[in-house]
Amino acid sequence: MGVDAGEKAGARAVRWAVAGYGDVVERRVLPALWALGQEPVRVWGRDGRRAARVAARHEVPYGTDDEGSLTRGVDAVYVATPVVRHVPLVRRVLAVGLPVLVEKPLAGGLRTGAVREAEGGPCAGVAYYRRLAPAVHRLREELRGSTPERVEVRFRCAFDPRPGHPMRWRTDPALSGGGVLADAASHRIDLLHLLFGRADEVRARLDRRFPEGAERSADVELRWASGLRARVLAEWSDAPPVDRFEVSGGGRVHTLDPLDSGHLRCRAATQGGPAVTQGGPAVTLGGPEAVGGGRREAEWMLPPAPNPHQPLIADFLEAIADGRPPACPLSQGHLVDEVIVAAEQSAAADCAPVRLPPPAPEDTAPLRPRRPPTTPAATAGPARPTGA
Repeated sequence: MGVDAGEKAGARAVRWAVAGYGDVVERRVLPALWALGQEPVRVWGRDGRRAARVAARHEVPYGTDDEGSLTRGVDAVYVATPVVRHVPLVRRVLAVGLPVLVEKPLAGGLRTGAVREAEGGPCAGVAYYRRLAPAVHRLREELRGSTPERVEVRFRCAFDPRPGHPMRWRTDPALSGGGVLADAASHRIDLLHLLFGRADEVRARLDRRFPEGAERSADVELRWASGLRARVLAEWSDAPPVDRFEVSGGGRVHTLDPLDSGHLRCRAATQGGPAVTQGGPAVTLGGPEAVGGGRREAEWMLPPAPNPHQPLIADFLEAIADGRPPACPLSQGHLVDEVIVAAEQSAAADCAPVRLPPPAPEDTAPLRPRRPPTTPAATAGPARPTGA
């Protein structure tokens, strides 16, 4: 029988403080902590009354605007504030020796300086939870040993908060670290790093800006020394939603569409042999071998957890207990920020290519494959009503 992530992290539940009280905290972070048997003890935010209301709705003992209390009487901190506060709060938490998990992006385009893990220091990670999606894990296995040539990433959803709306801050890059590139494309850029490593060059166009300055549209090309190219098209608009991640090369095409559906489709040009279905529950089109124009197809339905923050936090707890890095350590989160900054520089120079800075030694260390947590608590729905 598997060991529950909360039990593995220690004999008692980990006491958490949560910095922030927005949508992701109410819909995902606090429900995930309760479902994992954790003990959220404090919600902090600049508006003490709002922090108290959110804490009460989720049965958390304290809600406060006292920033000094964020690291008192707790074992770990989750940071889910506007992006401008991410790095300062992470530094504060690490300085007192506590583990910290921070929402994405780490800093976006704010250039607040790199914050990295200290050797032997507390566990610290960024909430790029799609790294743990079962379909992404399957895609990584399928790509092993292959030679991808092109990646097409497309994302579109509606987002147009009016002045006074609680999410209007996301349109101000001084608070959010950028627009759709930092907010949504950052997740997809992180997956590119997970699958293919750090890129070498960036070109970008950023358009259709809000009055506060954040872009509604981003067209970014990343290039690797290997010859691989990835194009990321992301936009906020009222057109039909899109969320597709497609890798092609060597006569094979791998598609996640929609990205979060868990629906992975593989097509390959072959001369013979079985469809590519090994290693997981596959649904093949038209029987064991679907042949059309010399191409073979196989599909996997590997849906993510209903609350993707549950496996994210479960992995973080296991990382604390095992003394290993979490799914996305700070150094990997920093790589996404480098791409965002380079994209802004390229856009300001009429889409001129921008070379990424030389990598730090910790950025070039190979990433150990991380299987999604499979304990019941890591993947089940919330264990208690939250009122959210």
